[in-house]
Amino acid sequence: MRMLRELVRRIVKMEGGGRWLWIASALLVAGVSASAAIHLFLQPKAEAAEPLSSYVPQGSLMAVESPDFAALLGAWTNSGEEKAWIKSDSYAEFSRSRLFSRLGEAQSEFAASAGLAPDANFLSQVAGGESLFAWYDIGKLEFLYVTRMKPGEAAQNPLMKLADKFQMRRAGADSFYIRAEAAQGSPNESVDAGTARTVAFAVHGDLLLLATREDLIANALLLAQHQGDATLGNEPWYVAATSAVVPEEAAARPDLRMTLNLARIVPSPYFRSYWVQRNVTEMKRYSAAVSDLYRTEDAFREERVLIPMSPDAATGTADLGPVLKYLPADSGVYRATAMPGTAQAVDELDRRLISRAPSPYRDSRIAPVADLSDANAGTGGDLDTRIDEQPVPELPLASALGSLRGLIDTARPDAMLVYSTPTGAASFEKDSVFRPMHSAVVLSASAPWDASAVQGAFVEALRPRLTVGGAGLSWKPVRQDDESWMELSGLQSLAVAVRGGVLIVASDSETLLQVLRSAKKGVQTRSEYRDARTVAGFSHSAERAGLGSLSALLDRNHAVPGDGNSASVTDSPTFFSGNMGSLSDAFQRLDSETFLEGLTENHAVRQTVVYRWRP
Repeated sequence: MRMLRELVRRIVKMEGGGRWLWIASALLVAGVSASAAIHLFLQPKAEAAEPLSSYVPQGSLMAVESPDFAALLGAWTNSGEEKAWIKSDSYAEFSRSRLFSRLGEAQSEFAASAGLAPDANFLSQVAGGESLFAWYDIGKLEFLYVTRMKPGEAAQNPLMKLADKFQMRRAGADSFYIRAEAAQGSPNESVDAGTARTVAFAVHGDLLLLATREDLIANALLLAQHQGDATLGNEPWYVAATSAVVPEEAAARPDLRMTLNLARIVPSPYFRSYWVQRNVTEMKRYSAAVSDLYRTEDAFREERVLIPMSPDAATGTADLGPVLKYLPADSGVYRATAMPGTAQAVDELDRRLISRAPSPYRDSRIAPVADLSDANAGTGGDLDTRIDEQPVPELPLASALGSLRGLIDTARPDAMLVYSTPTGAASFEKDSVFRPMHSAVVLSASAPWDASAVQGAFVEALRPRLTVGGAGLSWKPVRQDDESWMELSGLQSLAVAVRGGVLIVASDSETLLQVLRSAKKGVQTRSEYRDARTVAGFSHSAERAGLGSLSALLDRNHAVPGDGNSASVTDSPTFFSGNMGSLSDAFQRLDSETFLEGLTENHAVRQTVVYRWRP
């Protein structure tokens, strides 16, 4: 516009033929510009490629999509983490597992039918740009793979060179190739044998399709020809999951997307067997889920959305800022929870600060041992037991928590923070048996806490564990760095501070002081914390050394060749220092992990997991 105004100004000032020459030139330029603008406006835009989900038949359990699968595969195979993990004890132990053996059998069956091994070289040859894996049966490993390649590349895939060994069939206007190998190892031209591993592939334009079922690849080709609309993209669970992605995330395409039909996956016995979290009951609350992965050089961000079975199932958010401001900057492990129940709060206080006992574990798959011994009616020592007096009842440890339970039930806290200090190698002395754990629990309530009632509740909870008659259980005031709190004197250290509606309980005064100092720094909490359900974090860098030292102690009774230990030597690595320790070493560049859970406007559960990497 500025150049046009300057041109008009000069034309107006001109006289004679020069003026008319400029006018004619200006009209010519304007005409050409208008013609170009009209041409660009009327020219049809290039049609965007259809999403691969419109070529995938319905009925899948899960789908994994990537806009550039070849780049994603290359990033992993060329990474130092992949090479370190392959050489680790963790991978060695995984290679002995039933899951690894089953995958190996499926790989061998695929190679027998296809005539080539589905190894890393084959995977790199069939890895295209935009790609989609759709899994239809977890146990039988039935899937459909669709990938978009550059023009001409799809027809050059390694399977096409072996097409003369396959049967050619038709699906509409397209051909596909199929072959099956019977379980006994002899070629079987009939693909109807139920014990055969089927391999089928086809090329449709720039698409390469690979499947382990004839009907999957045939229906996919028909959908690519726009015959029918029974596609993955139209399935209710897939639509519900993908449409639940928050608007600010929907505009950016993730590096990897996984959608899950949880209504069908969770009841599967394979899910119950291999799902390491063991929270099948909780997962039954959701019908579908989507997880998007975004990668940068220094962080991986995973955005998850879980669709509840009932819209009212996802509730319980609160402002976690009042408790998170007490979180020290060097926190090793922490978790903040909104609207904690009384049982949950009492359990955290009991396990971490009162009883300080290891969490019990029982394998639910092993039945308890039955007591088949003969019941003894009594011994000669029972003759001195009086039967005419009421025996003095022993105070069960569970009932000792009654006052604490009533205190928390009355306060109804809206947020809770559980914090553990980092356990670096410097805090562990060589050959030390005792590993002190320092923890703190912060509870936020709408009304102020009664300090005297809090102290009395903890004394009552500790009395049956430490003393008789309450001897040695007294509180003394402590003041340091303009901060004041109460410290328990006696056999077990405990520190308590009340700040209005916030109650801070720590395992020792040093830990409590760290928590109070963090609150004085005035660090602004993120806006997402104001309406969240859970915020958690783990510092891998801070905990690695402590993990190695502690795991070496736990595995000390494991036989090591040449150490003089008489125990038997096995081929399996030690679980903690070998298996878990090598996994930590393989991903030592991982600095920390943070977790944030909240609710979307449609009451779906949204989770954000951020993995930060060191340079």
